[in-house]
Amino acid sequence: NILENYGDDRILAISKLVKSVNREIHRMHAFVRFEKMQDDVYFSRIEPDYNVLPLIIKHFRDRYRDQKWMIYDFKRQYGAFYDLEEVQMFEPTESTIIPTRKTAETLHESELQYQKLWQRYFFKTNIPERKNIKLHVQSLPKRYWKYLTEKW
Repeated sequence: NILENYGDDRILAISKLVKSVNREIHRMHAFVRFEKMQDDVYFSRIEPDYNVLPLIIKHFRDRYRDQKWMIYDFKRQYGAFYDLEEVQMFEPTESTIIPTRKTAETLHESELQYQKLWQRYFFKTNIPERKNIKLHVQSLPKRYWKYLTEKW
């Protein structure tokens, strides 16, 4: 079978690319964090290495079917919005406001309280004697940290 001929440099390159994209999809499933905005839409920022947004939509539509949500890819400047019926892909216009940072002005009033609660839980369950930074970074690369509530 030609697709299993890893001696061919082209097949090997394609195989490595498929593995990298699948790894990125898996990480997006694990590391996407939603924040409740003032308009009751759950918003998440992503910056994946690969253009995986269309490939992760089904996972989030199935998992969060009862909530309006938006995932925005800052690297590629487009997003997906789920309105409880369908997912729509969009590119922002001049009038579109995409939250760039976590600010109290854009978040729902309860969101900051939940974030503080989660940070406190994360801090209290941490066991300093068992700290293994190398393993931690291996399973949770630093490039994802800026979007994780427990990391800021």
